[in-house]
Amino acid sequence: MHLATHGCFQEGGCPGVGLEENTILFANDETFKIKDAASLGLENTDLIVLSTCQTAMTADSNGEGIAGVAYLFERAGADAVIASLWNAEDKTTKEIMVKFYQYLQQGMTKVEALRQAKLSSARENVPPFYWSPLILIGN
Repeated sequence: MHLATHGCFQEGGCPGVGLEENTILFANDETFKIKDAASLGLENTDLIVLSTCQTAMTADSNGEGIAGVAYLFERAGADAVIASLWNAEDKTTKEIMVKFYQYLQQGMTKVEALRQAKLSSARENVPPFYWSPLILIGN
């Protein structure tokens, strides 16, 4: 499952984008509260990609914030979650994700496919700010 949308994961919500805390915005302006992820029935889901702005904005130095988001989707059945540690820039994130899926189709593991997609951006002299926020959590 790939969600390329806006989200808010900071305490108190995100008034700048009009979202309550811990919500994801869908194209039809409906929101989804991530606490309801376990009710989605995603058993045996190999991967959930949250290439979403502010996916892990609440992550502190010990990583509790992102662990909470990942845990909810893992509990819903996902083996792994890709999330962004800060605001995702649309163009670069799209390019990285396209490369990521191409590398997966070539038989790479998720972690290696994400690594190679990020390295591809680095080789094109894209500043690290744009390609480094994406992380893989889980298998």
